[in-house]
Amino acid sequence: MARTPIHPGEILADELAELGMSAAALARTLRVPANRISQIIAGKRAMTADTALRIGKWLGTGPELWLNLQKTFELDQARAAIGKTLDAIPSLKKASRAA
Repeated sequence: MARTPIHPGEILADELAELGMSAAALARTLRVPANRISQIIAGKRAMTADTALRIGKWLGTGPELWLNLQKTFELDQARAAIGKTLDAIPSLKKASRAA
């Protein structure tokens, strides 16, 4: 069963809600434009390496978590968009075993 892609902004929004912190306050803390954080939370902007470094440092999670969330989100979206086409592409490993 396919899972619903989860944007890293959803996770960030949950973290901010638990802390009772606004996106604007986080942006000030991270020294980035407020619209960067609000767009990430809205799922309209990707988590970049720069932002992942900042959020990872601030939360103590490390940047890898945030970049992995972004990568997983993008892969899930792409898989949903091209799933049938992807299924029709043969695997080199499977093809060479049959020969």
